[in-house]
Amino acid sequence: MKLVKSCIAMTLCSLLSVPTFAADKTSEKTQEQQDVIDFYGKLNISLQASEEKGESFNELKSNASRVGVKGKYELDHDLTAIYKLEWQVNVNDDSKDTLTARNQWVGIRGGFGELTVGRSDTTLKVSQGKFDLFNDYEADLKHLFIGENRVADSITYKSPVYKNLQLLTSYIISDDIEADDPYSIGVFFGDLNLKKTDFFLSVAHDENMPVKFKPVDSGESSRTEALANTRVTGMYKFGDLRLGAMFVDTEVVNTGKSETGFAANASYKIGKVLAKVQYQEFSGADSISVGADYKLGKNTKVYAWFTDREGNQITSNDDGIDYILATKGQYFAIGMEQKF
Repeated sequence: MKLVKSCIAMTLCSLLSVPTFAADKTSEKTQEQQDVIDFYGKLNISLQASEEKGESFNELKSNASRVGVKGKYELDHDLTAIYKLEWQVNVNDDSKDTLTARNQWVGIRGGFGELTVGRSDTTLKVSQGKFDLFNDYEADLKHLFIGENRVADSITYKSPVYKNLQLLTSYIISDDIEADDPYSIGVFFGDLNLKKTDFFLSVAHDENMPVKFKPVDSGESSRTEALANTRVTGMYKFGDLRLGAMFVDTEVVNTGKSETGFAANASYKIGKVLAKVQYQEFSGADSISVGADYKLGKNTKVYAWFTDREGNQITSNDDGIDYILATKGQYFAIGMEQKF
């Protein structure tokens, strides 16, 4: 934020201090700064009615509202320095600490591809593209599937795109000297945003990825397991109709125990309305969601959705403690999203 304010202040000072004949040149510099530095974000606020464990309650949800700054600087040898700093803004939090770190990295881009270091989504998480029609809501894939990880100490490489094919890898430096370093690798075919192509297919795999499980009894301690995840995602767009499917396989490295799951969804655009439905199943739990978005403008929409989710839990082979995978509940929300 300070960086953006400094740029604005410098631009205003330049406009006030330089002669009129230099206005065009100043305008060109200002435009160059805007091309290099991008301040962005979105606010997504909803009123949600929830029912969990037989109790009903209403709440205001922030739905991963965020703010960030990203940019690039041209370097010698046809290289470009790139960076991104993003924070989640918890507008419904009464505490003073309302910012949470999201993707934050710096790197280099060139003919070889792109290399970044810092806090990043793993390749497996990125491999879903725009598959999740209820991302950041109660039907978000992360509530049933294991593997939606954003990790620090990450070194990420993206290859150049060749005939719609791209390779992505993430290597994470572990803080545990006794554990093997996790890594994530994937192959993408098509455009994950479904803008340059009408199709997208990806295969991704995590290895030794640490995941913390929440115990059913709040008096028990949480447990961290190293997992191996494999995910296959496919999407295809037929005009205004979009279909998607995903298959996942998750294995606990230490025990070899594995679970499989799948998700399928569809959306259809009717004028300014996007109708959507999504079903997800994993390890004895399932979730079904229906909803609709209505575009009020390029960066503004209102929406409503309903989710019915069955919960489940697992028992550790070592200590006999039950750990939660998903909480059972029914949820309904109406809200608004504003991007900037």
